[in-house]
Order: sequence, then structure tokens, then C-alpha cells
Amino acid sequence: MVDFSTLLKSILMLFAIVNPVGSIPIFLELTSSLKPKERDKAFRTALISSLAILFIFVIAGQGILTDFFQITLDDLMAAGGVLLLLIAMDHLIFGTLVRGVLKGKKQEAQHIGAVPIGCPILAGPGAMMTVLLIYSGCGFLVAAVSIVAVLGITWLIFRFIDDIYKVLGRTICLVLSKILCLFIAAIGIRLLMQGLSAYFK
Repeated sequence: MVDFSTLLKSILMLFAIVNPVGSIPIFLELTSSLKPKERDKAFRTALISSLAILFIFVIAGQGILTDFFQITLDDLMAAGGVLLLLIAMDHLIFGTLVRGVLKGKKQEAQHIGAVPIGCPILAGPGAMMTVLLIYSGCGFLVAAVSIVAVLGITWLIFRFIDDIYKVLGRTICLVLSKILCLFIAAIGIRLLMQGLSAYFK
């Protein structure tokens, strides 16, 4: 039996990392040269590829880390905390990751959908680390439902992206993105402290 509060926390944590609302301007910028059907194809490819990446990482990621690299859950939590903190700081202050994505060459719809929208925007290192941490702490079912729920919300955003952008505008999307980055930074600090606490027991 899955605890609802645990599931909700996991979904919200992953949603903050994936940050589809704050990335709406990026999605529109990357697909601005595409026709409506091509843009739909790019978004569909992005969802399928990000879904596959996150599920593969949940299923095989922990085995690779623990068996091959001899990494414990505490190591993973500390490293994940640092990574999330760096991602949040980059988005809040520098924005170099976003600028690097937008400077990429214009490609076909499926290529844009897979890279960079599918990975690294949706299923980036932060999302991979987060689903692995959810799986390690809460089990496969919670991780799977969290992935499906967050990408389901992302699909709805893709489906009505123009209407959402007209209502919210670039400024509100940017503000929401910054707020989510603060949550990501807080999550990163908590994970880092939990991971380090194991070494001081």
C-alpha cells in the first residue's frame, strides 16, 4: 500500500526538478521554426524519450551504481544534493545551461524532441538522480507513478502550451521557474545533509 503523502511529496519533488512550467519559453524558442505538426512530433518524441530514460535509470541505475561503482545510498544522496544545488544556482543566477541549450543548432523535429527537450531539459541529471533517490527511499511503484504523473502534466502543458503562455506570459513563467529553483536548492541542501550525516554517526 502506497502512502499518499509520500507519493505526493515525490511527485512534487520531481515536478520541481523537471520544471515544465518554467521551461515553457525554452520549449517555444526551440520549436519556433517548426510547423504545428512538426512541433507536436517534437513534443511527443520528448515525452517518449524522457519517459524511457527515467524508467531505464530507475530500473538499472541503482544496480550500476551499487554493484559496479560501489556507491551507497548515502553517497548518492550527498552527490544528488550537491548536483541539485548546483542546478538551482545555475538557473537562479547564471543561466548558462539554458543559454547553452538555446544556442544549439536548429534540427529536425524528432532530434529537437529527443535532444535537448527530452534530455537534458526534461530528463536531465537532476531528474535522473531524483527518480533514483525516490526509488531507493520509497520503492519502484512510487518512482514509477511519480514519473508518469509529472510527464502526464508535462504532456498537458505541451498540449496547451500556446494558451498557457498567453495567459501566464514570459515574466510569470520566469518567476515560477525561479520559485521552483528555490525549492530545488532546498531539496538539494536536505539531501546533502542527510547524506553527510551518515559519515558523522
